[in-house]
Amino acid sequence: MTTATFTLGQHIAAALHLRGIQATYNGHASARSAWLEVHLPGGTAIWISDQDAKIDINPSRHHGLNAIHYLGDPYGQPGHAVTVHSADRDPATTNADTAQTDIDALAAAVAAHIDTWNKSPAARHPDRPIDEYGVMDLPVRYLRPGDITVHTGTGTEAVVVNTQRLGRGGEHRRTTRTITPPTRGGTANLPATHWQFPHNLRSAGAQVVTVVAHRHHDPDTLPPIPYPQIPEHFRNGDHVVHESTIWERTDGAWLNATHTPYAKPTADDAIRRLFTDDNCLRLGIPAYQPAH
Repeated sequence: MTTATFTLGQHIAAALHLRGIQATYNGHASARSAWLEVHLPGGTAIWISDQDAKIDINPSRHHGLNAIHYLGDPYGQPGHAVTVHSADRDPATTNADTAQTDIDALAAAVAAHIDTWNKSPAARHPDRPIDEYGVMDLPVRYLRPGDITVHTGTGTEAVVVNTQRLGRGGEHRRTTRTITPPTRGGTANLPATHWQFPHNLRSAGAQVVTVVAHRHHDPDTLPPIPYPQIPEHFRNGDHVVHESTIWERTDGAWLNATHTPYAKPTADDAIRRLFTDDNCLRLGIPAYQPAH
């Protein structure tokens, strides 16, 4: 009776197949490594190296697994790529069980990347060009939750949380949350709170914005918005400090040092907005000091 021996590539292909992913050998080879290929929308592909097509799953005879998503020509633009998975293993500390664990980890990473890729702007609009930095221009009307807008001048990245067509003149509204604050330019000097709260933007549906082509960020995975606790009741003698301004409640209304005797007192609702309004919170988190 003969026992069949499978190559590492066949083990990888089987693990991908269990996740509904079809992989084939693409005929390319380098450094004694054959490559499996997974085709994606828009003509891109993930290449997966098994290091040597002739080896089996014996852990002493393979040294690592790599999955690379080439966004263009792998030979003409080798740097235009995303590393999906890369794992180097020491054969001296690897056994057959951990080898299979490594294969499963690679297959899971590829499956997760494909799920993300299928929701990305590049997958939805394969006809639109992607530049050498991995970004593309997209009309606002094509934006979807999870798209990542980018300001190439400052490096700012923001996730689109929701979009809405307003129904008048093709105007659209979108809410975004910053995930990468600016690293250069004048806006880099804004307080950290400016980037922790949502931004609401309106523009014509035909207006073009720059987005990261190959990424999708699930809005549900964003960290909670750091809204402060809202005081339940205000009393005379309470103080609220916001953006270096000290407010004091006297005779049922709020005054600060910049108020003249003839200024109209500020009501409780206006002070409460300091704790709830995103525009106010971007300037700074208010500090509440109750009366003693």
